[in-house]
Amino acid sequence: MPFFNRITILGPGLLGASLAMAIKKKKLSEKTRIWARKPKSLQKCLEQEWCDETFDNLEDAVIDSDLVIICTPVDHIERVLNEIMPKCSENTIITDVGSVKESICKAASEAMIESGGTFIGSHPMAGSEKSGMDYASAELFENRTCLVTPDPEKSTDDIEKLENFWKCLGMRVLRQTPEEHDWIVSNISHLPHLIASSLSSHLSSNPKKWSEMAGQGLKDTTRVAQGDPALWCEIMKSNHRNLSKSLELWIESVNRIRDILREGNWEGLTEYLADAAEYRKGIR
Repeated sequence: MPFFNRITILGPGLLGASLAMAIKKKKLSEKTRIWARKPKSLQKCLEQEWCDETFDNLEDAVIDSDLVIICTPVDHIERVLNEIMPKCSENTIITDVGSVKESICKAASEAMIESGGTFIGSHPMAGSEKSGMDYASAELFENRTCLVTPDPEKSTDDIEKLENFWKCLGMRVLRQTPEEHDWIVSNISHLPHLIASSLSSHLSSNPKKWSEMAGQGLKDTTRVAQGDPALWCEIMKSNHRNLSKSLELWIESVNRIRDILREGNWEGLTEYLADAAEYRKGIR
């Protein structure tokens, strides 16, 4: 039996289209609706077996939906929330896939005061350096983590229903407050992207032939730097205070290893590298 009668996905990019594919594969909804701004995107969705209905109007797309998932760029989510909340019924669960939560959850709380529906923030840690519907996959969420940031005053049933939805997609679900979430992802997601971009930017000043000699290590280290610059600029902008603090702490670590090298402290270097290796082995 399907988990929901109707699920609406707002924005059929990499995550939105992957969600629609996974929902169809897992049979989690009777119908999957897609909203997009561009007629070309809507036509492309209609040609896919994972899309049942398309809409070019936000308000129409969410009417009578049991679950609404906002998959627009992070800087558009608050505006979308304000537009759709008045049209959602009181039984509708609204969530998002944004990588920043404090500002979004605050905006949702304000929008819910005189509107229907229940907003519960979500952040599936499942992305790629590539973007767009063409790179979508039904397996994108398998064995990944989803961070859920519910308001503790909201219905426990709704929270558990949303968490079970993500679990049905193969995800491990963890709860965090919006504030905790933003500090955590600043360190484990936004900072790594910034470091990869910094390294790529630094190396770009060297002769081009150097990059032709690069091995897999450099490719792995800088892979995420290929991500959409405009998208990542908005993400970092939305979490810039936490990211700035994360960067300061990382700089302290870099300075420490620089001093170890200057001093010729090879025992210290071995210990530093061993600690790093141990941490990396613990990442699922």
